Amino acid sequence: MAGNPLVFHQVEASIDCLVEQTIKNPPQLDARDAKVVRAAQAREGEVWSPQLLPYESWAARQGDAETEAGGTDGDLLVVGALGMGISDAEREALLTRAARHAAGSAAVPAARGRMEDGLRGAVEVRQDVDGYALSGFDLRRFAQAVGSDDGLVVTLPAFVDGVPVVRIAAEAFARRLVQGVGVRLLVVPDTVERIAANAFLALSAGHIHLGRGVRVLGEQPCDLAGVSPRLKRRAFSVDAGNDCFQARDGSLFSDGGATLLFLSSPYPARVALPEGVERVGAAAFAAGCEPPRIVSCGSGLAHVGSKAWDDAVWLCPKDAPAHRALVRRGVRIAGSRAVERDGCWYDFDDAGAYAVAGPPAPTSVSRRFASAAAVRAAALRGQGERAEPPSPGKAAAHAAQAAGGAGDEALALPPSVEGRPLARIGVRALPWAPASLVVPDTVRTVERDNACRGTKHLVLPEGLEVVGAHCFCSRILEGPVYVPASVRSVGEGCFEYAVCRLARTGTIVHVSADQLLTCFLDDPPDGVPFDFARYDALLLSGKSLPDRLGALLHRLSAPYRLDGEVRAALVARLRDQERAAQERVAREGDAGMVRALVEAGFIDERTFDRQIELLRACNRTDCVAYLMEWHRGQGGGKARPSRERFAL
Repeated sequence: MAGNPLVFHQVEASIDCLVEQTIKNPPQLDARDAKVVRAAQAREGEVWSPQLLPYESWAARQGDAETEAGGTDGDLLVVGALGMGISDAEREALLTRAARHAAGSAAVPAARGRMEDGLRGAVEVRQDVDGYALSGFDLRRFAQAVGSDDGLVVTLPAFVDGVPVVRIAAEAFARRLVQGVGVRLLVVPDTVERIAANAFLALSAGHIHLGRGVRVLGEQPCDLAGVSPRLKRRAFSVDAGNDCFQARDGSLFSDGGATLLFLSSPYPARVALPEGVERVGAAAFAAGCEPPRIVSCGSGLAHVGSKAWDDAVWLCPKDAPAHRALVRRGVRIAGSRAVERDGCWYDFDDAGAYAVAGPPAPTSVSRRFASAAAVRAAALRGQGERAEPPSPGKAAAHAAQAAGGAGDEALALPPSVEGRPLARIGVRALPWAPASLVVPDTVRTVERDNACRGTKHLVLPEGLEVVGAHCFCSRILEGPVYVPASVRSVGEGCFEYAVCRLARTGTIVHVSADQLLTCFLDDPPDGVPFDFARYDALLLSGKSLPDRLGALLHRLSAPYRLDGEVRAALVARLRDQERAAQERVAREGDAGMVRALVEAGFIDERTFDRQIELLRACNRTDCVAYLMEWHRGQGGGKARPSRERFAL
């Protein structure tokens, strides 16, 4: 009788009932209905390394397995195993496993139904050492036969012609085989022992049940938004007879609950790791959904392999073994005394309060658009609300408007928290910040990796002493950023693509976008946190400068530690853009800049007439007055009355 024992549509029955039903009746396939890939054979003349005996050979010896296991040194099995490099312990384990598979094979009913003609070959298996490996499952063909591409229940075959399926290969659910099909429940039979890493990566399965035989499970990362159709959640369950893995509330564990392999998604804003967890796997947290803002853990946490939640605030006790490793990784750690004020988290130490985390970054336009597109796709598939879904254009407009509104906000950190002064901004406390950021005058240190992406206006206080590496590098900072004279140390990669006014030296510098060309100094002996010699070399090369012309003009305007030969070389570079430089001086320059350019030799008798005409056109009377007096002092002519001199 032809049929389809592997896939059917069911959205009403509970998951537990479906799992119980499928486990009681494990499906088996006829070899004629599956695409069987035979094991490779050595060609004539090739010498392969010794391999384990095929499954049929083990099964044929099931009657006297115990006798062979206890054989003497003269037995052929023992001698052959030793010749193949198999120890006694490994030989005993192989015989035990063969006996278990033989017992399972004997329990399978003899009668096997045939698949429908259109589904034959939709399942591909490959010969393995002790059974078959599932290497292909064409879910799209099954969905077409069922007549539904969502809400499907999939039970993987347990046997093919009485031979167990013992492994699921990484390519079993390739994207080309499962794209566009939603699975409500995937049941892995008890015969499967090993599941390759990334086997379920492209599969849109909301619930996965592991049978009692699973012993090895590779990392199974989950991206809710990276599969089609988009997943809302994913959960795991495990057979009660499985000794290696356990499931609790949809989360997957191993080692008796000490290792968290997957935490059931989606996640609320505040997540507490389950009790007793000591290790967190590399694929424990799902992607494609909003990560939590706060993560709390116990004092027994020793290792966190996943980095998906490194941007969250971890409430981790200092006595936890994982505390130091998380700090080195740049994770924002808060203790038991931490408090939240206006969306920001603060903790305390001997020096006072310090900022642990700023406000959360707004959802990007692309993510908002993707979410709206997913809702629209679900509605078109008949899974959403009856109301007309928004068009992609309207969704993008709403997302852009929301993102633009968030960027107009300002953040002024408080000078004190709980009565204690705010002394520093912690590591990665502000990876993102609003458009305007004001740092209070109590702050003395800004630690590393406070990029403040999204900030356009930055106010740093007098009294600030240290700025760590890779801070304030939003690349959209407007105007010269005032760096107080109290700052004595600035790490590399700070103020990328910004114009900074150094109060200690009275200079304006243009910061390169290349971190390898940074000119800031970390704790220099003279207290000047800038390498002007390297900056001059950068100006001469012109590499990665956002505004080379402006940088040359500002450097010549304030020649702090500027050698005469270097100044002449900079003037030569400026003459290459003489007309643009003169127009820039007329628009943005002041009397001090004009005086410095005269002293440097850029403005001379040859360029005097054009420069003064441009200054007159821009109504720069102070600059015109200075140039007229300078020209008179050079013997350039008889002094004229002021009324005639300033006539436009």
